[in-house]
Amino acid sequence: MTDYLTGGCLCGAVRYSCSGEPISQGLCQCERCQKQSGSSFLIAVVYEGAAVEIDLAALKTYTASDTDGAALNRHFCGNCGSATMITLDRYPHIRSMMGGTVDDKSRLKPTFSLWCASGQPWLELPAAIELFPDYPDGLIA
Repeated sequence: MTDYLTGGCLCGAVRYSCSGEPISQGLCQCERCQKQSGSSFLIAVVYEGAAVEIDLAALKTYTASDTDGAALNRHFCGNCGSATMITLDRYPHIRSMMGGTVDDKSRLKPTFSLWCASGQPWLELPAAIELFPDYPDGLIA
């Protein structure tokens, strides 16, 4: 990737830009991400929080906690409902931007997939994508 990545929601009310290179790019096949994305997986492009510019006032947030009580915040456009970003209590310094909202999707290059144990059996990912049955702690941050 080059200098910055831009994206936004379906209706255009939410726009964002991310500077520099992402920390990581990956897929999540957990059941919650399947529900949020309305598909078989969610694409996350992970950046340091300071590299992301987004108007938080335009976003609504759905918060759920993991078994340890740490919050996972799913941010979406309050107008069209497009999932735009995830923030996590356990990694407060990062922002996971949703790959489906990236303007130039040819720049998406996921290298791993999480929670493959919950994945759809008919989904076959390229051999270059490392597969994890659950979440290996510290992978994305």
